[in-house]
Amino acid sequence: MNSLPSQILERKVQYRQTFHADNNLNFKMAGPALAIEYLLLFTFFAFLIFLLAYSIIRRRSLKKSIPAGILFLVLAGFAIYVYRNNNKNEYEASKKFLGDYKLEKLDRKECDNCKVRLHDGYTYDILVGDKVVGHGKWHIETAIDIPGYFLKVDNGPTWVVWEHDRLIEYIDRTQKK
Repeated sequence: MNSLPSQILERKVQYRQTFHADNNLNFKMAGPALAIEYLLLFTFFAFLIFLLAYSIIRRRSLKKSIPAGILFLVLAGFAIYVYRNNNKNEYEASKKFLGDYKLEKLDRKECDNCKVRLHDGYTYDILVGDKVVGHGKWHIETAIDIPGYFLKVDNGPTWVVWEHDRLIEYIDRTQKK
């Protein structure tokens, strides 16, 4: 019978292998969806610019410029509303990530009593015991092929860090990205 630490290590290795295999598949599936998303955004903003230019050029013909101007204001207002709402939702989601995370490796060395404390304002402290030994920035991201938000830390892992795991594999300050 295997000991508990070896079972945990086996699960981690198996999870990483599965995740990286699935992740490669997801990148192939996400490409067309991202291209469509950017194409739609470009088309929307190009249409807004066209409406503004049309309203200015046709300003002498009120039957054409007033409806175009009103449509421009409505669509620009909608774009501002969506942008602000997205930022508000992201900020609310980032509150779930605040707190302490176990850090397994610091600067390529095993660390038993290391923690990363995420603060409001998208900064973090690296703690060894109760002593602060480093700082950095963090942010949350979302992807079209991964549901929900996940954590990204400066000089941290390139793979997904979920807030419910409360585990960061490593932070390597010796290699700047």
